[in-house]
Amino acid sequence: MPLNHFQLVQEAAGAHFPDKDHEYPYPSHYGDPQQEYQAGHESAVLFDLSDREQVELKGADRQKFLHNFCTNDIKNLPVDQGCEAFVTNVQSRILGYITVFNQGDSLWLDLAPGQSAALTEHLDRYIIMEDVEQVVRSPEFGCLYLTGPEAGHILSKLDIAALAVNQQQRVADSEAELTVRRVDWFGQPGYLCCLLHEKIVAFWQQLIEAGAKPAGQEAFEALRIESCFPLSGIDLTDDNLAQEAGRSSQAISFKKGCYLGQEPIARIDALGHVNQELRIIALEGDGVPAPGTPVVATVKDNQKEVGKITSVAKSYGKYPVVALAIIRKEAYEPGTKVEVVVEEQAVEGTVLCSME
Repeated sequence: MPLNHFQLVQEAAGAHFPDKDHEYPYPSHYGDPQQEYQAGHESAVLFDLSDREQVELKGADRQKFLHNFCTNDIKNLPVDQGCEAFVTNVQSRILGYITVFNQGDSLWLDLAPGQSAALTEHLDRYIIMEDVEQVVRSPEFGCLYLTGPEAGHILSKLDIAALAVNQQQRVADSEAELTVRRVDWFGQPGYLCCLLHEKIVAFWQQLIEAGAKPAGQEAFEALRIESCFPLSGIDLTDDNLAQEAGRSSQAISFKKGCYLGQEPIARIDALGHVNQELRIIALEGDGVPAPGTPVVATVKDNQKEVGKITSVAKSYGKYPVVALAIIRKEAYEPGTKVEVVVEEQAVEGTVLCSME
């Protein structure tokens, strides 16, 4: 499909679009992905994430309703605060991985691309007498993600106040209907800026003038994978239990009352472990394995498949290639050596929970 106005502006600024036929084309880089990656660690980078999806929940019963169908405490979520959560089925398998923010008169749910249809269909089945309305706002609103140690300073130049993690600011008198949400996906300050599509170019330009470096998907994926931050539909599916995502401290409340999927989650918590969990695989070679490539480890003196790669990217940090995979318990301890096959060559990797 042809590039939209915002993408043409990005292209004029040096963005390379390798797949213009994609439903929402993303730039791979702006000329030097290594510099973009380094800026993500040293200053601040700006990503276009406008195909992330936004769902608004309205109605008097919205908090109580969502509270009953997800893993975190929505009922007691203060205004202008947010949290991660999983929407699960009765077996506690993941139907959605969301970030929820309390807008005061509604709840806003942020989801990975392509995830809103299945989620809203699932929740709609349970809306019977409740005063709840779901509105998909993605056609109206896009997202920019500003991340890095200097991200907060850059926003301050635009009179946007410092925010705590999971706090948001609804910018007063904003024609763009701008809301800035602090979500530290990469283990450093990160701000998801949600605003009307028609105003996104002007705000993108303001952030760049304030010091942000525009960056593409090559840097985004490297930073995301090195932070072990999963994407629903790619790294997590309804084959996975909530605790297999490795986000329990951020996304699961073990103190809230009953909700759909709560009993298996409580049993796993009492057991103390899951049988598999999301991990980083740091690879030694330059070859990039395809998603779906088996991960093999030596278990009791035998070579055994212990998982499959879900995401992979070239990196410019300690390791040349990094990947994510759901790894079985017998190999998911940090430091475990594994192998993947790339172009008929075995490549050694190391299982990690974080890059630190």
